[in-house]
Amino acid sequence: MVYQILGILLGLSFTLPIVGANKKCLETVDAQYGGLHTNCSHIKTSRVPEDLPDNTTTLDLTFNNIKTLYNNDFKYLTQLRHLDVSFNPIDTLQEFSFHGLDSLLVLEFNGHNLNYTDISMPLEVFTPLQSLTNLSLRSDISRFPNRQFIIPDRVLGSLTKLTQLNIDMSSDFHSGFSNLTELKELIVGGTWKHRKWLLCELSLLTKSTFKVFSNIPVQLLQLNSCIIKSFDEDFLQPFPNLKTLLLNNITMKNGNFSHLIPVLHVFEYKNMTEISINRVVTSSKYLGYNRRLDLQLLSRICVEKLDLGQNEINIVDFDVLFTVPYPPFTKCIRRMNLSANRITGRISLHFAPFTFATLSMMEDLDLSDQMVFSFNKYIIRALPPVAHFNFPDPIPIFIASNLRRLNVAGLPHEIGELKVDVEFISANNLEYLNLSYCGLYNMKRKVFGLGNLEILDISGNSLSIINLTVFDEFPNLKTLRASNALLDNDFLAQNGRRFFRPLRKLKNLDLSSNGFVFIPNELFNSMVTLKVLNLAQNNLITIPDVTQLVKLNSLYFNHNAINTLRYETRDMLEKTRENNKKFQLHLWGNVFICTCEAIPFLLWLEETRVNLDRNNYSCVESSGIPTSTKAVYKQWTSFNRKCVSSSWLNLAIGEFAIVALTLIVAFVFSKNKMKLKLLLLRMTGKNIYPKKRDDFVYDAFIIYTDSISGWVCNELRNELETNRGIKLNLRDRDHLPGGSRADDLSDAIRDSWKIVLILTEEFLRSDLAYFTMCNCLSSIRLTTPQRLIVLIDHQINLTANLDFLLEAVTEDNILHVDLRDPLTIAFWDRISHAIKLKNDINI
Repeated sequence: MVYQILGILLGLSFTLPIVGANKKCLETVDAQYGGLHTNCSHIKTSRVPEDLPDNTTTLDLTFNNIKTLYNNDFKYLTQLRHLDVSFNPIDTLQEFSFHGLDSLLVLEFNGHNLNYTDISMPLEVFTPLQSLTNLSLRSDISRFPNRQFIIPDRVLGSLTKLTQLNIDMSSDFHSGFSNLTELKELIVGGTWKHRKWLLCELSLLTKSTFKVFSNIPVQLLQLNSCIIKSFDEDFLQPFPNLKTLLLNNITMKNGNFSHLIPVLHVFEYKNMTEISINRVVTSSKYLGYNRRLDLQLLSRICVEKLDLGQNEINIVDFDVLFTVPYPPFTKCIRRMNLSANRITGRISLHFAPFTFATLSMMEDLDLSDQMVFSFNKYIIRALPPVAHFNFPDPIPIFIASNLRRLNVAGLPHEIGELKVDVEFISANNLEYLNLSYCGLYNMKRKVFGLGNLEILDISGNSLSIINLTVFDEFPNLKTLRASNALLDNDFLAQNGRRFFRPLRKLKNLDLSSNGFVFIPNELFNSMVTLKVLNLAQNNLITIPDVTQLVKLNSLYFNHNAINTLRYETRDMLEKTRENNKKFQLHLWGNVFICTCEAIPFLLWLEETRVNLDRNNYSCVESSGIPTSTKAVYKQWTSFNRKCVSSSWLNLAIGEFAIVALTLIVAFVFSKNKMKLKLLLLRMTGKNIYPKKRDDFVYDAFIIYTDSISGWVCNELRNELETNRGIKLNLRDRDHLPGGSRADDLSDAIRDSWKIVLILTEEFLRSDLAYFTMCNCLSSIRLTTPQRLIVLIDHQINLTANLDFLLEAVTEDNILHVDLRDPLTIAFWDRISHAIKLKNDINI
């Protein structure tokens, strides 16, 4: 028992703050250096505290108000290894500011106000720091736009053990830096410190910029985010031992990406660890100009990692990498990123199947998101049909034996339909394959050779037709992403268990955004290892049974069509939670109903032991007013009382309605026995026959006003009667003058197969408008349901009193036209089709 208590006390000593004399600073155990980690950040002090513990090994003084580091401020902190005074308004260092820090290893001095003069930085100020290995001396240059950042080189000359230097510089490095004989890493580019971005000031790269480092074994040079106004092709000449070059996110005021590649000539036939030139920004936008990637030069560099992503590279001649004898690049490259470019380079047809095999050391290859990309249009749907006849079955794709990750997502040319099998050769180490958004559709055949694949992404393709046994060749798959893949809901409902059965090691399954409306309960029962199931962005109204998935940690049902959960579903979720305490259900994005019928579900949301992604969800009241589940629960008493009272009221109204309906039915039946009998006969189709075209004299009767009579008798008559053979009844031609317009209207409606009513402002103002519309409506009978066609002039102001007419006409028979402009052939074809259409009536 004593030992147990002692162990507990010792354990607490590593987690609880140590109470020291300085009440403002938090002192904890320094796990890295073994002493105390004293955190005096954000305490608003204007001087270094005097009562710090002597055994402090890490001291954090960031974000205070210190303006001067005085002599002997750190005199008694002889064990200090890490000092951070960043983001203080320090503008002065006294000569003995760092006296006593003989053992200091790391000095973070960022976001200061030093102007780098002899007054602000005495010549001997850094002399005591004889053990210093890491120095970061960066100011926020955005606050001093007109200052030249030229650090007195002799000030740093005494730091002979420095291995990493992160420094401001706006001009050439001078002779004092030549004393840094152990320097390995030089960082001049933009950098993050304490979540603040510190800009790069270096803009001119000449032969002399880094000349002072010629005899120093610098292995890493970082120039990220520099704004380069001009550069010399030999500015990297002083770095014969360089292993890592970082030129990410630089801005070039003159030239473009293709002009930057030649600076790498100094590394020809040398071994490098990494070259990263990601997202080069030019002063002009991409307009199709040449951003060529010169693989002739790069092929002669033995580099393990190459990152040239997001550069809008548009021309690459890949053949140079695959020509025997293979160049150093082909033999050395392990990780290559060419994503998010515009590559249109070609690989000869006879090289294409062997492309990845030639890069024998390749482990990670990213060619994704090319806006334009092709392998000489190899296996591209844009090829002529005859090109597919030469494909072997299966198509062999040779893979480098070391390749672990291959990302070809988002290729602009569609892969097309998988009509033949595909076999990956030597892909035993391939663990990750991303084929998302590649224009792959209808996987009728299978893919072989990927037995060790663990992650497969086929999202964004059209896989409504897919081979039932396609996953039989993926026994080790752990993550499958098939989001937005147009998977067929009926196919999964009928064959889903067989489809997913081989995936017995699957841990992560993403089926989001497929438009599913139903998921069978037993679909996922065989996936006992599943930890994450994503069914978000579908149209599901309920949650399938997942109680068999005892390892399931996360179930994503966001943005579906769930408005409530039944008791059976809630009980299933509770049992799933009992099986796995980590189980979390994501329901955000569903709009629930906050009605009386949903009371059990609303209570469950508040009281369930299931871990939910939110404690408040959107819902809609019975009146249609949007609210939230939390708001309803806060007013639960009044909500519940309203539900109880409305239930009794509904019951009383229901009983009264039943009695009243019974009395009405009895009365109507006794008074209208014959009418009801005829109605029943009509409902069963007896004695009802649809009218035929041959029963009428004309194809269509055109109803119009005088203002458009010229248009009707000329253009409309010519298009419908002359060009399309439709026999029309026109008032100005077929009716005798002087007769009754009402009688003529009734006769014309009786003799016409269809009626075309042209609604204009003049028609609505006419005396016979209402009479005409009523006669048109009376012509619509059970035997002629689609008889009326309405043309609405674009200029007409539709009023509410026209609803009685328009509601009786099908949507297809209402056409909007602008009689001031010539009408299209498509319009005339549409109205012709409506006139000739047979009445759809079941008898």
